[in-house]
Amino acid sequence: MRFKLLIQSILAGAVISTSVAQTLITEFRTSTFTGTGDGISTQDEADFTFNNTVKQLDAFIAGGELYAVSGTADQSFVRRNNVNPAQSSIWYEKSGSTYTAEHGATVDGILLGNTFSGGSDNTFVNGTSNSAGNIERVDFVFSGGISATDALAFAVMDRGAPTGHDRFQIALITGWDGVSSNVTAYSDVAGQSSLWGTTNPDGNIDYQIFRYNTGDDSSDSYANQSGSGQGVGGVIFGIDDFNVTAGSTVYGYSLFGYDVSWGGNTDNLIDWTDATYFPTNTNDNNGGIDLAAINGVSFSVVPEPATWALSGFAVMVLSFWGRRRRRSA
Repeated sequence: MRFKLLIQSILAGAVISTSVAQTLITEFRTSTFTGTGDGISTQDEADFTFNNTVKQLDAFIAGGELYAVSGTADQSFVRRNNVNPAQSSIWYEKSGSTYTAEHGATVDGILLGNTFSGGSDNTFVNGTSNSAGNIERVDFVFSGGISATDALAFAVMDRGAPTGHDRFQIALITGWDGVSSNVTAYSDVAGQSSLWGTTNPDGNIDYQIFRYNTGDDSSDSYANQSGSGQGVGGVIFGIDDFNVTAGSTVYGYSLFGYDVSWGGNTDNLIDWTDATYFPTNTNDNNGGIDLAAINGVSFSVVPEPATWALSGFAVMVLSFWGRRRRRSA
């Protein structure tokens, strides 16, 4: 605990020359360990083995700056409309018939896994096909909120070919009702469609897509289709991207499909079942993001070595501190 408090105070006191802005991630720094798994069986249990490998993100470089984990969300909420079925497609990294990943009991839990070894597939695509995610919005919430600083950053990771990553939108949660677990206010919205770069910091993998067929839990999930030749890329956002001032309280962030609109008033984003703003026919071009399970994590710029000579040690401790928190709604 004293290590954690020390690092938080140092990161909070970091001085950077400019605010964080939307920037491509060029290098991931990871650690790999064996997780505990969830003990959930699947319909293909006899054919596939999950070895509970967790490839965790500890830090990254974007715009020439080193960023380290500064906080993790306590909850995630998968928001669905009343039109499309409650189905999701989840991907896991694999090697032969072995899944080098932890099997996830729920979609919420998978998205909060902080691992490159799995995530959601075609997250915001609507429809009845067995590849549609049928999710309108995903909320990642920090209980009690966090104070916005110029050094603060949020990252979004997508599995895909280096030049084939998907579009999405993101907004910070500036108002939250903890009783009803609902957003009450949003920042401005930031979008991403072209900043993915030409190489993936995390290289190509083989993967298997599982279908969570009747809901957000894995009680009847089954192996659907496999793929290869894709890695993970990432983009970061700072508070200036959302027109949020330093010192404001932020409760987390929400991700949306690229076709979601708000009519000039972000209050229109609060009701995800309103088809006026959340289309129920989102296609792959606007909703096909394949989120890596590195969500609900905040990052801060690590001070220059002259300011903090033990920055490498800080990343190591931050890695230990942020290991596992698979808590969801």
